Amino acid sequence: MPRVVKEENFAAKRKEILDVVRKLVYTKGYEAMSIQDILDSMKISKGAFYHYFDSKQSLLDGLVEKMLEESDQVMSPILEAADLSALEKMKQYFDTGSRWKIDQKPFILNLMRIWYDDSNSLIRHKQEAAFMKHFSPKLAKIIHQGIDEGVFSTRYPEQFADTMLGLSRGLEGNIVGLLLADHPPPDALEKLELVVGSYYESLERILGAPAGSLWTGTMDILREWISPSS
Repeated sequence: MPRVVKEENFAAKRKEILDVVRKLVYTKGYEAMSIQDILDSMKISKGAFYHYFDSKQSLLDGLVEKMLEESDQVMSPILEAADLSALEKMKQYFDTGSRWKIDQKPFILNLMRIWYDDSNSLIRHKQEAAFMKHFSPKLAKIIHQGIDEGVFSTRYPEQFADTMLGLSRGLEGNIVGLLLADHPPPDALEKLELVVGSYYESLERILGAPAGSLWTGTMDILREWISPSS
């Protein structure tokens, strides 16, 4: 029992540190944030901090892992819902994921700046691989369901689940410049719609899904990405 309590206390303290780090990322940005900022905010010693994280870089791993857990809490109930069709699951997966990101837009944009910095390319690939490993089997189940329901016709459900997540990373790479621009071009919304629309059309064609079944063309969420952060 004492060991269990000790492990729970360790996990709780790590979470507390990550919550503070997240607030600092919101207010200062990851690059400008220092270990000393964390120590000052939490009133702890450097030795105490290094008991939970061995470097600032490990903090980033912890933050992204925490986001993956939060994302899983939001997405898994949709992906595993017994009362939804495959198309409904796919649409809710995309719509809910987009809304979840919008709800924490400043933090997501800060993480994008970190991920797409050359000095963090190794970590970016590591985190993308972790995300793919976690969600690919869940998406493959939906694709199998869609095949059984007659709405998908791909012969490679497992492989396409990986491809789908790979395309998502490519989409993110294509739009990151628009999202991170200090002064988006006047036609930024139109460019964003073209990039996102082509992504969904590609998914529909590869899956053999009905045209327009995954992408409704709704502009509201795209406008929120382009609009200045509050």
